[in-house]
Amino acid sequence: MSDAGLRERVRALIEDEARLLDDQDFEAWLALFTPDCRYWVPVSLDQTTPGDGVAHFNDDKQLMAARTHRLLNPRAFGAEPSPRTAHVVSGVRIDAVDDDGTVHASSSQIILEYRRRDRFEEDSRVFGGRVRHVLRATGSGLRIALKRVDLVNAEGSMNALAAPF
Repeated sequence: MSDAGLRERVRALIEDEARLLDDQDFEAWLALFTPDCRYWVPVSLDQTTPGDGVAHFNDDKQLMAARTHRLLNPRAFGAEPSPRTAHVVSGVRIDAVDDDGTVHASSSQIILEYRRRDRFEEDSRVFGGRVRHVLRATGSGLRIALKRVDLVNAEGSMNALAAPF
């Protein structure tokens, strides 16, 4: 496959992932990940591995499934109502391709999050940063083995994060 063809497949996967999150189609979103995946949003941009310190998210696939199930549960305290999001994806690039075909890609993303908790309280937040994906070829196409989100305000104080980036 040509470099342009691979880049298009990677771009389409990253954009599809963002759309699935915005649509709250978490079952389809989880299907984009390998069984041994890691979803990681470190608190410090200096962290090089998930074990280096605390994180906003440091989830395996089982924990990702539990979190997303909770977002859709109308009785889940603190997650009700589930936040609505809009992802803006740009600058998708392939940073490296390993000998085994593993693709290392990155993009810039802005995520708008909104909750209307009741008629008097609204909560709007904006997040942005660099998103890195490690993608593996499977029988079902490219799948996400690692997603790392480096928020520009990762070290800042913020209310609890509920929706995945």
